[in-house]
Amino acid sequence: MNALKKYALPRHVHFTMTLVLAALIAPMCSNAADYPVKPITLIVPFAAGGPTDTTARLFAKEISTELGQPVIVDNRPGAGGMTGGGAAARATRDGHTLLWGGTSTLAVAPSLFAKLPYDPLKSFQPVSRAVRGPLVLVVNAKLPVNTMADLVKVARENPGKLNYGSAGVGSIIHLTGEMLRFKAGIDIVHVPYKGNGQVMTDLSGGTLQLAFVALGHMLPHMLDGAIRPIAITSVERNPLVPDLPTVAEAFPGFESMEWFGLVAPTGIPPEALNKLNLAFRHASKRPELRQSIAKLGYLAVDESPEEFSQAIRTEGAKWREVVTQAKVHVE
Repeated sequence: MNALKKYALPRHVHFTMTLVLAALIAPMCSNAADYPVKPITLIVPFAAGGPTDTTARLFAKEISTELGQPVIVDNRPGAGGMTGGGAAARATRDGHTLLWGGTSTLAVAPSLFAKLPYDPLKSFQPVSRAVRGPLVLVVNAKLPVNTMADLVKVARENPGKLNYGSAGVGSIIHLTGEMLRFKAGIDIVHVPYKGNGQVMTDLSGGTLQLAFVALGHMLPHMLDGAIRPIAITSVERNPLVPDLPTVAEAFPGFESMEWFGLVAPTGIPPEALNKLNLAFRHASKRPELRQSIAKLGYLAVDESPEEFSQAIRTEGAKWREVVTQAKVHVE
């Protein structure tokens, strides 16, 4: 007992240490309860103008209204989304820096890159998925193809002679083409481009015979009669194009959906995560936002963090199988 007293701190020192600890902890608790206490940075891992950026900006405006703080979109393109993803993973874990993740960054990238500066499920805490949208299989209008059956017939009669384009190796469009190749048992050749714009130009001109494009991007090109839609990659038909069959009607189980959602660095305060999720889900129910999203060919999604987490796992497993089967490698 005397030995313990020998090392005991004086009462006034205990009191001082208690005050110091309280002073350190109080701001942390206050910040969590009052979140957000400053503008929020939303990192978008791709360049401005594309669907990732467009959907992010639509939701940023609505989340800002819900939370009472500006939400600033910070485009960090590069390395197939790894630059922005890595920056978000290293950010301060207070909920004031977030990532607008999508199919490529959260589900596909882990299977493509040997060294990824983040782990989709360990580095990030899912907040909510925002939108889901199908791709549309389109062909050059001069190709004698009107249905999936026609396409399979022509492809099998001309192995290796039909080309399909994408915005790059490992992109969701590229992998969707590979999935079709396996499901249909056809030999079609992938031609990578640096962007979707050139894909549509060459498809309209006949250099490419087919491609998968976002629904919202397809609609304007249909007007000039240069391309023809064949099928859509959702499991069910889409209300924007109700007469367009699904690929799954010909090949059961086929589904390829492009999606985007909000994630935060793992370790943000639970109060901040709850506020973000509630704000997000409230925003996603607004008719004006849903209409804007629909015009882009997407559907607004209302999910819990747990639902979004499971979606990332499921999608990751699906695309890992495609990447492995297609032997896709990205340097």
